[in-house]
Amino acid sequence: MKTWTNHDLIRQSMLAAIYVVLVYIFSFASFGLVQFRLAEVLMIFIFFDKKSIVGLTVGCLIANWVGGALVIDIFVGSLATLIGGYLMWSFKKWPAFALLFPVLSNGIIVGLILTYAYVLAPLYISIPSVMLGELAVLYIIGLPVYLVLKRNQGFLEFFK
Repeated sequence: MKTWTNHDLIRQSMLAAIYVVLVYIFSFASFGLVQFRLAEVLMIFIFFDKKSIVGLTVGCLIANWVGGALVIDIFVGSLATLIGGYLMWSFKKWPAFALLFPVLSNGIIVGLILTYAYVLAPLYISIPSVMLGELAVLYIIGLPVYLVLKRNQGFLEFFK
């Protein structure tokens, strides 16, 4: 990840933009105590390119800002994406296991934010509710999509 080409910059800008658009379109499910943030399915791109961590983190930051989140949520919530993404990349050889890291990082960090910044619910409710939404998006949608895409040569060419 030492060198970035114009192609990398464009790819990550597109990924961030798609993340923001998905959060905006599905905003009714992307914010609040029960979060089913469909844009999180894009986390599977990290399996194909480590640089996707940057695009997804920027996308999350912008989506939270546009969505009217509190300042702490904009930055610390995006940090959850960064941490989960980096740990995913570290364990990419085991995709089913690696997907647990965004579930855990978002569940704990966003759960804390929902409890202490938004005062929506106690931790024993906020953390599991965020984890459940993330788990559903990543395992019910993300993992099957990843398994299909990793066999698609046209898709894999996009990352070369």
